[in-house]
Amino acid sequence: MVWPIVAKMLKNHEALSSWCRALAGTLVAAVLVASCGPAHIGPRPLPEKPPTSSEAAGKGYFVTEHPASEPVVVDADGKPVKPKVTADFAGVPQTNDWWSSLIWQRDPKNPYSYNMFPHPLAVRAYAEGLAINYPNEAVIKGRDYMYPFDQDFIVGLEGLKSPDTRVAAYSDWAVTAEWTAADGRLWATFGHGMPFVYFTKVGSAGAAVTIAPGKAGAVEVWGESGAAMGITVGGSRHYALFAPSKSKWTRAGAVFHSDLGGKDYFSVAALPDRKMATLEFYRRHAYAFIDDTRADWTYDEAAATLTTTFTVHAQLKETQKGLASVPLFALYRHQWLRAQEPILAYSYVSPRGQMKVFAGERFTTKMRFEGVLPMLPDSGKYDHGDLKTYVGKIYNEDDHFPVGLSPKPDRDSYWVGKSFGRLAAVAQIADAMGEKDVRDQLLQAMQNELQNWFDGRLPGMFYYDKTWRTLVGMPQSYESGAAMNDHHFHYGYYVMAAAVVGRYRPQWAKDWAPFVNLLVKDAANWDRQDPRFPFLRYMDVYAGHSWANGPGQYEEGNNQESSSEEINFSTSLILWGAVTGNNAVRDLGIFLFTNQVEAIEQYWFDIDKQVFPKGFDNPAVGILWGAGGRYNTWFDSQPVMIHGINMLPIQGGSLYLGRHPEYVKENYDVMMKRSDGFVYAWRDYALMFLALTDARKAAEQFQEDRHFLPEFGNTIAWTYYWIENLRAFGRVDTTVTADIPTYAVFKKGNLRTYAAFNPGAGERKVRFSDGFELKVAPRELGRGERVE
Repeated sequence: MVWPIVAKMLKNHEALSSWCRALAGTLVAAVLVASCGPAHIGPRPLPEKPPTSSEAAGKGYFVTEHPASEPVVVDADGKPVKPKVTADFAGVPQTNDWWSSLIWQRDPKNPYSYNMFPHPLAVRAYAEGLAINYPNEAVIKGRDYMYPFDQDFIVGLEGLKSPDTRVAAYSDWAVTAEWTAADGRLWATFGHGMPFVYFTKVGSAGAAVTIAPGKAGAVEVWGESGAAMGITVGGSRHYALFAPSKSKWTRAGAVFHSDLGGKDYFSVAALPDRKMATLEFYRRHAYAFIDDTRADWTYDEAAATLTTTFTVHAQLKETQKGLASVPLFALYRHQWLRAQEPILAYSYVSPRGQMKVFAGERFTTKMRFEGVLPMLPDSGKYDHGDLKTYVGKIYNEDDHFPVGLSPKPDRDSYWVGKSFGRLAAVAQIADAMGEKDVRDQLLQAMQNELQNWFDGRLPGMFYYDKTWRTLVGMPQSYESGAAMNDHHFHYGYYVMAAAVVGRYRPQWAKDWAPFVNLLVKDAANWDRQDPRFPFLRYMDVYAGHSWANGPGQYEEGNNQESSSEEINFSTSLILWGAVTGNNAVRDLGIFLFTNQVEAIEQYWFDIDKQVFPKGFDNPAVGILWGAGGRYNTWFDSQPVMIHGINMLPIQGGSLYLGRHPEYVKENYDVMMKRSDGFVYAWRDYALMFLALTDARKAAEQFQEDRHFLPEFGNTIAWTYYWIENLRAFGRVDTTVTADIPTYAVFKKGNLRTYAAFNPGAGERKVRFSDGFELKVAPRELGRGERVE
């Protein structure tokens, strides 16, 4: 859908580039300088209450009456759906999770679920119960690597045939599903890192584990120890069945039965091996049933350290001697690399690499936060005439918010957001250059457009859906209403724009903070006591990253494409929280950002070469799936776009991309080799990425062709400014931290450059971990240097 437009733009770019090369650079500059510029942009009047049902948020409004033309949370036939929950469900409806297909019936004919990948298990709900699989072998096909769901057995009750499966409860990384039977009910609790599935039931029916069709002959029973049974399916997938003590499992053909000794609980687990000692170890932990999971975080500003605490609550079903009161669960790679507690020797295969087992109710990770900036500091070491020309081109635009590549004829929530991104960067460049009038006009344009979206009236507004507790920008974009896709991607641009306007206009930020904070809460509600939104809707706190799709409607599970737009959202929260003095929002952004960077490096980039399976010869994936990864995008298969989708938008928080300069070179070299040595589309991002490892080379390539068409959300001004300042400062230096979250450090030879943004109203002395101190004026971006 998008590609034909992109192809047309590329053709136009070739003609434009040839035309530009035919003109002298001085002529281009003269033409731009001679233009009179746009008419003065004045403040937009404050909105009045909309004529439709609405609620106020600060000085703005959002509507609560559903616009008939905009579908919100619908099934595949376009019909509205309600949360598929039990009658006693007490939570806020959740979407955009790995288990969302349980609560959102996307397929009108499937009232159960799609495939779900909690890792190390993969599961799926059916009428007869929960199908379970431990996918431990990768399938590499084309541009994909997947650990596909391949049902080994269904766990249920004897005679169970439920009309649907509903969500009974959920917590931060686990969910409890319910099936109904003629004389009772069955509940199953499963989640990330949980090798166990915990079952409870009411009614007289016993437990039944039914081997999948065609696999009965591939099942080996190798361990029977009282109420525990060890089985292997397909020669390599090991499981254990745990019934209450003084009961046992019996086999009749393809079905294992247990009457549970009159009790109402049992569990099933994937085992890391088929040793009797392992079966016994897991048996001792099999009766500690997890019923709650929770993540909490704290940011130590002085030490630049984020601590995340992962806590589970377990209910011990049996109290006999020798049983453990704590559960077992497995940590993802980005977790066990930073875990503060000892990890056991047991491990699992997963689409995210090796998962290691932990015994306990709580573990913590400590991660260093390496700072973000609103933009790069100004070195002054570039051609001021050239940069002024590039800035002037944006200043002289007739329309700062064009439709772009929107599939709609109107400005939609995503493409307006992209325009916010480009203006936010250029406004700050103008400020750094001393072009205050240009800065103020661009700030006013952003301020006016934000207020246009915050007034509760079309052509741009927000609608709050009380059923699903979500705020949807309208016109929606890429099913951001119909499938709840990408709110964190879209709204990150709005929050970033608000942070930039708020940097220079603090009273505006104060007046409009209630509305901006609603956008933050829709995607990442940090307040568990605010029932208007679910807790952290998009962020998967255990996996370390977000999920983009609302219902999780795919056989490969849920997915996320643009990891860098996720970082744009997190950065925007840090900056917005900083300029408004809201440390809860700021620290939420730090929590998201820090965990996401770790996850991106491991699962999108495979920095350590320990995640992608052997035979998947790509330095990155464009889309991460529950089942694996894909070297592609949703819209185009050009290498520059597959690689670039994890770069854009480059902004002041994008320096994390340079933490491993050797990887940047590897990624860039593969992209260029697969592009036959030159890229036309997204050339700006390719060069900005290269600048993180070799800014001199990036600058040379920029000068070879300065008149290319940048990606819609970017500008030549920002591209040039980024490259030239990195050429002056050198690479990102991760060895030094600061006692303020808005900082960065660079090193070039024996010269170290320190940068810090002071969001407060008074001067601040910023202390760096190597002893350097920097005084920064209020709301300014300061810079200092030291030769070592």
